[in-house]
Amino acid sequence: MPLTDTHGTNIPAGDLVAVLRSALDDCSDSDIEEAPRDAFGIPVVDVSAVVHGFIDRPRFHLTDALRAAAAAFSAPAEADEPAELRLRGFLLLDQETCRLYLDTPTSQDAPPIGVDLPLRDEDDSVVVGVTGAHAVLPVLLETGELERMRKDVHDPYCHVVYDLVAWLTGR
Repeated sequence: MPLTDTHGTNIPAGDLVAVLRSALDDCSDSDIEEAPRDAFGIPVVDVSAVVHGFIDRPRFHLTDALRAAAAAFSAPAEADEPAELRLRGFLLLDQETCRLYLDTPTSQDAPPIGVDLPLRDEDDSVVVGVTGAHAVLPVLLETGELERMRKDVHDPYCHVVYDLVAWLTGR
């Protein structure tokens, strides 16, 4: 698997994970059986064409989008800074939306909040760029603007749900 694109630029690790998942999905049992073997008998499949094709036209899976959304809230931006919002769990609501369960370091034992985020764009392509929510969500929470996005639903895993899907996608 190449680590650089056709221009010699490093391929981001998240893209490599996504393309490897895609390559494994497309690989048949016969591809594995017919592949050359290394010294230990492990099949070696060249995915260079798949990697370069992915870089030209990314094809993410929902798991990539969910991972990116969760990763945005998993660790603070700087190692020595405490997280403003912490990921406590997630739920795949459907093929287009996930709900992240978040709390703050001062939440104590209070239930988390639920935040619905989009996993697909207006073209129905899987997106992995909802990380902008990570930057703006603390501000929306602090200023009270998030209350306008409150969703009238009951979720036993959180005390309130905010719907950022329309806000982030414009739909």
